[in-house]
Amino acid sequence: MKFYFKLITLSLLISVFSCDNEPLTDFDLTNPPQNNGGTNPSGEVSIVGTWKMTAWNVPEGQDINQDGITSNNLLDEMDCYNNETILFNSNNTAVSTSTSYADIELNLVVGTTNEFDYSITCVPEIETTDLTWTQTGNIVTTTALGASTNLTLNSNELSFLIPEGFTVVSDDSSTTVIQDLTIVYTKQ
Repeated sequence: MKFYFKLITLSLLISVFSCDNEPLTDFDLTNPPQNNGGTNPSGEVSIVGTWKMTAWNVPEGQDINQDGITSNNLLDEMDCYNNETILFNSNNTAVSTSTSYADIELNLVVGTTNEFDYSITCVPEIETTDLTWTQTGNIVTTTALGASTNLTLNSNELSFLIPEGFTVVSDDSSTTVIQDLTIVYTKQ
C-alpha cells in the first residue's frame, strides 16, 4: 500500500471576509504607530519574513519511523519536509519553496487489522511557487494558481487544516487510514 503526499502549494478554500467600517477616533495621522522588532502595533508578529514548516499534526499519533514512539507531528517521524519555507515579502507577494516529498509505503502487519509497517523514501526536489497574500486580523490569505488558502496566525505560527489530508488506502482497498492534517509554519 502506498501513500504519496506532495505539498506543492497552499491551496484549499476561497473565503470571503467582511467587516464593518467604524470611524477612527483619537488617531493622529501625523504620528502613526511604529513597527518595532518585527511586530505590528498590536504586538502581533509581522507576517513579512521567512516561515518554515515545523509540523504536520494529525489527531491520532503514528509511529511511521517504527522507533516505538508515536507522534501527532508526522514530521517527527520522518526526515522529509525539513526545509519547506514560505518567504512573505512586504509587497504582498510570497514564494513557497519545497525541497522534498515523501514516498510512504504502508503494509498491514500480518495477523493484525490496525498495525502497519512503514517504509519512507524522501524524494529531493526544488520547487517554488509564487504566491500573493493579504492579511485581515489573524487570517492570512495566500493565493496561487487561482486558488486561495486561509492560514491562521497565532503568535509566531501560521497554520491551516487539510481535511482528510493524511489518507492511505491499500492497493486492494481493504484498509484505509484517514486523518485530518494541520500544517504549521513557524516564523524564523
